[in-house]
Amino acid sequence: QPGHGSTAASTALLQFELDTPLIRLADDVGFERASRVWRRSFQAIEDLANLVRHLRLDCDFRGRRALYLAGSVLGAAELAEEGRQRRAIGLPSTFLGATELRDLAGFEREAALLSSGAADVDPVRLTHGLLRCAMARGMRLFSPVQLAEVAPSSRKVAMATADGVELEAVAVVFATGYELADGVPSQGHRRTSTWAFATRPQPSALWSKGELIWEASKPYLYIRSTTDGRVVVGGEDEDCDDEAARDALLPRKTAALQKKTNQLMPWLDVSAEYAWAGTFGESENGLPSIGRIPGMANCYAVLGYGGNGLTFGVIAAQIMAGLLCQRNDPDASLFAFAS
Repeated sequence: QPGHGSTAASTALLQFELDTPLIRLADDVGFERASRVWRRSFQAIEDLANLVRHLRLDCDFRGRRALYLAGSVLGAAELAEEGRQRRAIGLPSTFLGATELRDLAGFEREAALLSSGAADVDPVRLTHGLLRCAMARGMRLFSPVQLAEVAPSSRKVAMATADGVELEAVAVVFATGYELADGVPSQGHRRTSTWAFATRPQPSALWSKGELIWEASKPYLYIRSTTDGRVVVGGEDEDCDDEAARDALLPRKTAALQKKTNQLMPWLDVSAEYAWAGTFGESENGLPSIGRIPGMANCYAVLGYGGNGLTFGVIAAQIMAGLLCQRNDPDASLFAFAS
């Protein structure tokens, strides 16, 4: 159902900062490719902001700064190097030592990176707003529908639904979240669950300018505020794709998140007014896979892995529009499936 599932579970921190730090991604895929991916991610947030303004979507979209706190993955020295590498490719990141961080937000950590160019949003209202605009321009939406058969050919894709309806299309794009359709490459893909809670409204307790907060740890804690002054906290990620087992962990995971939040912000009331869990897909290097499915003519897939699903969704929309309309996107090869 549109707006349900992982969309409703998303805490909707819109960041250009990837789960894999720039200095680590450069070690994995090379500095040139890593820098292009990071710059494209930064541009995607700006593009989404412009789209929300252009379409006049009522979805609580707010430009934010982000605080990336030192943790078990990157300590102060590595965080400083991460900031230098980001600035070298034109990305806005300022290194804060312990005193500067304490003065800014009251947090007791050895260091952080402060970056502009982030945002937060109501993910359900954003999704519904985009769908309404697309439908007003001629898109047709059918839900729920389950495809039982997909038969690609050089000229078309024939499909059949579970209730026997037969369909044909010039092209098919599988954007199915962490549930991969048959034929979509699954190498390096795994399912991970995350847990989150929201406090009562307490606008007077918010930090600095309401920056998005996350940390250089694995798993990492991530925190944002809402327009009514609630604090939304998520994290404690682990490999778990069984829904019943995931939900059974909610009380323990919520308590762990509350403890971590209280250590960072002891002045905050961390009582949970709402708590929930969600499942998403991850890749080994944190990058999405977008483009043609090898061996399936006229079939494409979008796998927006990790904590940047909304950001990757913007990039995917741009790349897919180029592929389907024969317009070259210079970054399409960065995210393409291996042949």
